[in-house]
Amino acid sequence: MRNTALIFIYALVVPALLADKGKNYAKENVCQELKATGIEKFKEMVTVLYSQKFPNGTFQEVSCVADEMSKLAVKCCKDDASPDCYDKGATEISEKSCGKDSPFPKHPGIEQCCTLQGQVRKLCLASLRYSADELPSLLEPTNEEICTEFTKDEKDYAVRYVYEFARRHRNIPAGFVLNSTQNHVRMAERCCRPAVKNLCFLQEKLQMRSSNIFLRFLSNVCNNQVNLKSFKFGLSAYYGNLLGLSFEEATVMSGRFQAGLEKCCLQPQPECIIEELTSFQKILCGESKLDAMSEDFRKCCSKPALDTLPCMDDLKRQPRQSPDVAKPVSSQLCEEAQPHGIDRYLFRIGVNHTSISLPVLTTVLDRIKNTVMACCSSADVAACLTEKESKLKKTTALLSKLDDTCSRYFRLDLPSFKTLMQKEVQGEGGEKQTQAWVDLATSCCSQLSPARLCQKLTEDAIKYDDDTV
Repeated sequence: MRNTALIFIYALVVPALLADKGKNYAKENVCQELKATGIEKFKEMVTVLYSQKFPNGTFQEVSCVADEMSKLAVKCCKDDASPDCYDKGATEISEKSCGKDSPFPKHPGIEQCCTLQGQVRKLCLASLRYSADELPSLLEPTNEEICTEFTKDEKDYAVRYVYEFARRHRNIPAGFVLNSTQNHVRMAERCCRPAVKNLCFLQEKLQMRSSNIFLRFLSNVCNNQVNLKSFKFGLSAYYGNLLGLSFEEATVMSGRFQAGLEKCCLQPQPECIIEELTSFQKILCGESKLDAMSEDFRKCCSKPALDTLPCMDDLKRQPRQSPDVAKPVSSQLCEEAQPHGIDRYLFRIGVNHTSISLPVLTTVLDRIKNTVMACCSSADVAACLTEKESKLKKTTALLSKLDDTCSRYFRLDLPSFKTLMQKEVQGEGGEKQTQAWVDLATSCCSQLSPARLCQKLTEDAIKYDDDTV
C-alpha cells in the first residue's frame, strides 16, 4: 500500500486538513489510488481502515460507511467533477453520521461531535478512535469451515475476513491486514477446489507461519504503545534484563524502539514500520554486542530482520538484583541536579522482574511513579516520601509477588496452579480473590498479553491486595 492511503482517509473525512494545498490536491491523490488499485481493492482498503477505526461497529455498519466513501471517490474522480466535490460529499456524510437513524457505526463520543457545525464537526468526527478493551483473537476455523464459508460466497468471504481481521488488529498498519487477508483468501482458493485438500492447507499455513508470528508480535507491541501509560519504563526494564544493559544504555535502546512504534503503528502503509524495525534489528544485533550475548540471542540475530524481535520475545531474561531498591526513597529523586532520578528508580525496580509481561509491569510502575511524582510536587518532599514509604514498599513487594506468581504459572499445569492459589489466598479474600489471581496469570503472564485487559486485571489484584491490609 502506498503513502496515498493515509492522504486518502484524511482527504475524504477531513478535507480541511488539505485546504492549504487546494481541493484538487486531494482529488489527484485519491483518484491516483483508485486508478492504480481498481474499485474492489480500493473499497477493501477503506473497509480495513474503518474496521480499525470502528471495531465496535457491525459488519453491515462498516460496509455502509465504506460504500459511501468508495462511491464518493468514484463520483469525484470523474473528469467533469467539480473542485469542491470532496468537500460537499464529506459534509453530506458527516450530516448522515449525525442523523437519528444513521446506518454508520455508533461511535462513543459521536453525540458531542454532532453538536458542532461545518468543518469543525468533520474534524471532530475524524478524530474519533475507539479505545475499548481488545477484542478476542480471531479463532482459527477448521479447513472444512473455511471451505464451507468460502464456496458459499467467495466475494463476501474476502470482505468479511478483512472486517474481522482488521477490527482485531486495529493498531497495526492497514497494509499488513490487506496482505494477511490476501494470503488467507489465496489459501482458500487453492485448497477448497474441488474439495477440501488438507495437505494443501498444511503447506500454505507452514508458508505463512513466519508472517503470522510477526503479525502477533507487531499487534502486541503496537497495542502496548497505544494503551500503556508508562510503556517507556517497562521497555527500559525489558531491555535492561534481556541484554544486561545499564540504565543509560537501556533508556537509549527503548527510546529508539518506542519512537519507531509511535511514528509508524497507526500509519496505514507498512513500509514505515518495516524500515524502523529493520533499522532497530541492526542496532540490537551490532557486532560489538554479539560476542557478549548468549547463543540463543545470536540465533535470533541470524534470522531475517522481521523475525529477530519476535524470536527475542521468547528468550529467557535474567533479573538484575539492585540493593538500592530496599533503601528508603530519597528526596534526591526529585532534584533537578539528578536528571532522570525517577526513571532510574523505576528501572532499578523493573529489571528485577522477568516473568511478568509489560502490561503488568508498566501498570505497577505507573502507580509507583504517580506516588513519587505527587510527593515531588508537595511542599515538603522529604516528609511526603517518608509518609508514602510503606505504600511504595508494599507496591514493590506486590510486583515481586506478581513476578513469582507468573514464574510458577509457567512451571505448573493449570489445575495445580489453581490449587496453589487457593491455598495461598485462603483466609485473605476467598474464592473471589483466588479467581482474580488465576485470571491475571492465565491472561497476562505471557509477553503477548492484551494491554488494556491486563491493566484492569492488575489493578484488580492491587485492589485486593490493598483490601487485605
